[in-house]
Amino acid sequence: MKRIFKGYRELIGIIYRENPLIVILCIMVAVLSGAANPIFVWVNRQVLSLGTEVAAGRFAFSTYIPYLVLFVVCALLPQVLNMLLWTYIYPASQLILRTAYKGKMLQKLKKMRYEHLENQSSMEIIDKAYDRAEVAALHLFPKYMYNGLSSFVAVAGIIYLFGSVRWWLPITLLGPFVLETYLRYKNHFDIYEEMESYWNKEHQYEILSNILKSRDYVKENRLFGSSDYLIDTYRVRLNGRNREYERYYFMYLKKHFTSQNISRFAQIGNALLILWIYSQDGIDIGQLIALTLAIFTSLWNSLREYTYIFQSIGSHIKGFEYYDKYFDLSEDNYGKVDEIPEDTSIEFVNVCFTYPGTDKQILHNMSFTIKSGEKISIVGENGEGKTTMVKLLLGLFQPDSGEIRVGGRPLSDYSQSVRERLFGPVFQDFVQYSISLHENIAVGDVNKINDRSAIEAAMKKAKVDVFANQLAEGGDTLLGRDFEGGVDISGGQWQRVAIARAFMGDKPILILDEPTSQLDPMAESELYSEFAQMSDGKTAIFITHRLGSTMITDRILVISGGRIIQSGSHGELMEQGGIYAEMFNSQKQWYVKNGEVV
Repeated sequence: MKRIFKGYRELIGIIYRENPLIVILCIMVAVLSGAANPIFVWVNRQVLSLGTEVAAGRFAFSTYIPYLVLFVVCALLPQVLNMLLWTYIYPASQLILRTAYKGKMLQKLKKMRYEHLENQSSMEIIDKAYDRAEVAALHLFPKYMYNGLSSFVAVAGIIYLFGSVRWWLPITLLGPFVLETYLRYKNHFDIYEEMESYWNKEHQYEILSNILKSRDYVKENRLFGSSDYLIDTYRVRLNGRNREYERYYFMYLKKHFTSQNISRFAQIGNALLILWIYSQDGIDIGQLIALTLAIFTSLWNSLREYTYIFQSIGSHIKGFEYYDKYFDLSEDNYGKVDEIPEDTSIEFVNVCFTYPGTDKQILHNMSFTIKSGEKISIVGENGEGKTTMVKLLLGLFQPDSGEIRVGGRPLSDYSQSVRERLFGPVFQDFVQYSISLHENIAVGDVNKINDRSAIEAAMKKAKVDVFANQLAEGGDTLLGRDFEGGVDISGGQWQRVAIARAFMGDKPILILDEPTSQLDPMAESELYSEFAQMSDGKTAIFITHRLGSTMITDRILVISGGRIIQSGSHGELMEQGGIYAEMFNSQKQWYVKNGEVV
């Protein structure tokens, strides 16, 4: 409960700072709505009792009219106030909380260590926190606050009316409610705990669901005729999860049946007590009917609001717990050096690395040096650690041991802004943003998002301008098909856009991590040659398992078993023999043009 109170302080503080009227209005509306219930019970008694007097001619109808008017007002007021809650207070709160919670979480995501995004347990925390924190907050305010306060006022007023008849009636009314609330809370929380263990299965079928409705996947599924198979797989997974839900729920069916019917038996029992009191001339006919109706309607409806709140509070506690765990996830530690070094040499010194949650060591005492301004090819078979090495260099992961230096300093000494301005990477799975061509390139350096000259210079260097001029709106053309008016460009053109992105900001270290794997070997070799020319004067790293591009670089590093096992120029490595020579000889037919290797 401590976390719920903390949550209330936080979210009400957020809303009050943004729009204090919403908090004040919510409290006023809740109190008015709750007060209407006991007043309505009292008015019911007057209308019924005085109605018989009017019918007998012992009470003037003109004096009776105000009670009828009050009856209508009390009947309609809660509906009007509830409409105000859902048409203004709730949507306004939703907008404020969504901005606050999601904005804060996105800021955290920006600082979070990348390794959490490749760790299953961390992804569960991120997924649950992102989906549930806002929902939990909106249940606490305004829904639960409104319902809880309104129900408290209603129950207090109605219980007072029952207590004025017999002092012990509140005990017979509230006792069963307290017992039912406890049992429902206990059983519901047990079930929620069990449901938590199903996240992995839910995650699997959600991923498959996204695959089935994604435009790119739908196209391939239709061409291969695999849609029916995938739909059946989705159905089997979903039904399997549902059967497990049902099996666990039925285990608690007896407890649910008992706990959820305590109040129903109590309602009947209390109605009979009221009837007995009436038979003893303890109340009049108006009180009998009004109090009996209150037992089955307003009183129990108000009490049930508390039952619902308490039985659901467990899930919201969990929502906030995952929210707290999300912000406890470790963040990148940046240094204080805030100047880009003139010397952009790179050193790996006995670097070891194992992916979190796994046992296999990917890099094992890896050591090498890349001189400032040198162009290096890093080659090796798939799975040997080439991309892992790049992730470590970019600071996405931290070494288990050893050290990475840039310009003679440990990488960890540099500030975040320096690291962002130091490296220009192009990955194999580069992002294709559904924004304009200019924006797709400018995100490589958001500080120059409006600098057209810098954007156009990067475009020209990567030869994006060649096809940009053929687009209907040039650089302002919306790319992708996610939005109306967007256009598709070819895979090779997207690759040049990604390369242009790396050239934004004049970054001194450029990295090509197999972004050309879609191209044929000759086209890839040509693009790498162009990139080498583009990166003149910069430190450049070429990652590849196809060796046609290696001849253009100053030196080649060969990775195997998590270590650098060979280093030298193309000619030197061919003379040495070994893995590099074997790989090149097995691939050289890809690079033959007019009878010569190019």
